[in-house]
Amino acid sequence: MLKKNLGTKGSIVTYNASFEKDKLNKAVEVFPEYKKWNSQIQERIVDLLDPFKAFYYYHYSQMGSASIKKVLPALTGKGYEGLEIADGGTASEEYLRVTFGYGVTEKERSKVRKDLETYCALDTKGMVWIIDKLMKL
Repeated sequence: MLKKNLGTKGSIVTYNASFEKDKLNKAVEVFPEYKKWNSQIQERIVDLLDPFKAFYYYHYSQMGSASIKKVLPALTGKGYEGLEIADGGTASEEYLRVTFGYGVTEKERSKVRKDLETYCALDTKGMVWIIDKLMKL
């Protein structure tokens, strides 16, 4: 599915590319038939973290951080408050818990997956909103 959705052309925008590249490399260890494809897409990855890490843009409300959790509200006024899952660590833990844990009801699994979709959607939309704001600056 990922291979189909990423296609063969254009930039792949991420926030913290080293993290994303590492996860792709680990996936290829398990699925070596995707090694060539992984090499091709790695060349297309662009890191939206870079301009904030280099302080090309900075707002005092970021409190020294270039994290998307600080940059998004500083640039757009939108943030992660009020989400059931509001950070990557919790997202990873909850995914593992409801996917591989014992004693998780279907209702709980469904709720956590919905919360994960909401969190991940905000990360993705947030990158679009950040790019839009940067283009206007």
